[in-house]
Amino acid sequence: MSTPQLAALLADLRGRYAVPRKKAADALVQIGAPAVPALIETLQHKNPEAQEAAADALTRIATPEALAAVELWKKD
Repeated sequence: MSTPQLAALLADLRGRYAVPRKKAADALVQIGAPAVPALIETLQHKNPEAQEAAADALTRIATPEALAAVELWKKD
């Protein structure tokens, strides 16, 4: 996946509309571990719905790094 494609998915994930957010989250889950750093970053986004979508995607990717980030996010 190219950087512009990843950037477009992240823009949709962080956007205000639910359907593109869900599709972006699903696509990022398919990418897997390479998407984890960007998803972790999204846990700090100003949009709480984007944070929740990122947490869901990280949980589905389920690498140790992803799961640890979700646990820290839940404590905040």
